[in-house]
Amino acid sequence: MKISPDEIVFYQIPVSLFNRTFSIDINMTIVGTWGIMIFLFFFFRHITKDFNDSLQMTRLQNMVEVLVKFLREQIESIMKRKADPFICLIGSLFIFILVANWTALLPIPFIVDKSLEWYMPPTSSISTTAGLSIVVMSSVIVYGMKKQGIFGYFKRFFEPIFILFPLNILSEISSGVSLAIRLYGNIMSGGLLAGILFVLAPFFLPGLINIYGLLAGTIQPYIFSVLAMVYISAGMGDPSESEMEELMSLQLERI
Repeated sequence: MKISPDEIVFYQIPVSLFNRTFSIDINMTIVGTWGIMIFLFFFFRHITKDFNDSLQMTRLQNMVEVLVKFLREQIESIMKRKADPFICLIGSLFIFILVANWTALLPIPFIVDKSLEWYMPPTSSISTTAGLSIVVMSSVIVYGMKKQGIFGYFKRFFEPIFILFPLNILSEISSGVSLAIRLYGNIMSGGLLAGILFVLAPFFLPGLINIYGLLAGTIQPYIFSVLAMVYISAGMGDPSESEMEELMSLQLERI
């Protein structure tokens, strides 16, 4: 039983570089990731083309606006800043992970090397979760430097005393690693558990397995997004008084 979509290889591209020959694997992780991205692009492009500012809105527009409002409230509550600079990043991470996790419920078969394989979500691969973690930790650096400047951002690694610099760097790296492993471990273990239960009781547990997968697939993107917001906010430092006043006035306008 394969426990990672990286192990299901559809095609290998031979590459020669510096007198060394190796292959680039087109595996289920790559196919699933690009498939989900293409689907999300065309799906949101289709449903948003008829959006309007009137009181008569479609159900899809209502659903999207509820989602955006939820994300804005979470960002402002956790980061204590306006949501506009962060909503695209956090929203993209949340929606991609959510849809990727939910696709685990799709019983899609594949024939690979004359053997039957079943679809596995890209988030059950450590390469995908590591990539998402790199995006988050890169955003921590970008937002931190934009807010505090290069000197101000790196200054925090020498606090409270300069001798703690190696430990602060190690702590920053371990945060990114734990972010990747947490998502990978939960999704991979969930899929493995579901597979074991399905083998043991295929006629009684499919419904419970689907409910479990749907619940885990919904909770994990929220946790990942919250941790991303916490790390980015920590990299930017405490919000200034002007940022707090701006956020407060914005919230009062919505009431």
